[in-house]
Amino acid sequence: MPKKKSEMPTDGPAAMRLLMEGLLRNLSRDHANQKKSDKDRAQDLVYEAMEARTATDSFRLVNTALELDPSNVDARLMRADFRGLEGEARIFELKDIIAGGAKSLGKKAFKELVPHFWGFVETRPYMRARQQLAEAYRVSGCIEEAVLEYNEMLALNENDNQGVRYELLPCLLALDRLEDARKLMQRFEDDCTFSVVFTWCRVLERHLAGDPDGAKTALVTARKQNPHMEAYLKGHRKPPKNLPSSCAEGSKEEALTFASVLLLAWKKYPGALSACV
Repeated sequence: MPKKKSEMPTDGPAAMRLLMEGLLRNLSRDHANQKKSDKDRAQDLVYEAMEARTATDSFRLVNTALELDPSNVDARLMRADFRGLEGEARIFELKDIIAGGAKSLGKKAFKELVPHFWGFVETRPYMRARQQLAEAYRVSGCIEEAVLEYNEMLALNENDNQGVRYELLPCLLALDRLEDARKLMQRFEDDCTFSVVFTWCRVLERHLAGDPDGAKTALVTARKQNPHMEAYLKGHRKPPKNLPSSCAEGSKEEALTFASVLLLAWKKYPGALSACV
């Protein structure tokens, strides 16, 4: 005698509920069965490498990431650091990494995501590489090339989430590009009160513009914003090699973080500070 089949609702709310439960189970199962792509797995490994306790663990994770995705920008940046590349060798490597990152993003990204590039997670490794290249140019004394990089980054991401303006402004003053420096200060006007870079650059800009009264007024603001910077600009203290991981406005850590950047401009004009007092 055949077994009696379970009675199943064929219509009404009960049938709809069972149908929806079945669909949800299928969706859940399909999601669980989805496998991450090699690119996604590689990026996950890179994030692990960034937080690894030892350099050995970080190195191992980076190499594994590159095996999965040889084009991973963050992994290639970390490998360049492990290799200790400096000067022209580092610049060459960074340019190659950036070219590869641009190719991976595709032309469409540079049309549709500008000028809010940083707002999209997939663009951030590329933007990190661009900032490292700009810094490599600046450290190597290639100030014009650094300025070009910084300006292109600001064109890609007008909100400047990476804070490249704090490195760009001293470069502009070091090149005596006063009009460009003024435009940047006008663009980020609030920084002229709250940023150690902008307040102290304002002092130098007014001095170079031949406005001694304006320079003295700006000096009062700069000293109020961060009094710790003056010792570095006068040469009484040397900037440290190891920078703090974070800093607050007006703090000693803020002065430590930006001393070298500001000195790039102030060293070009010996006696500027004493003339502003």
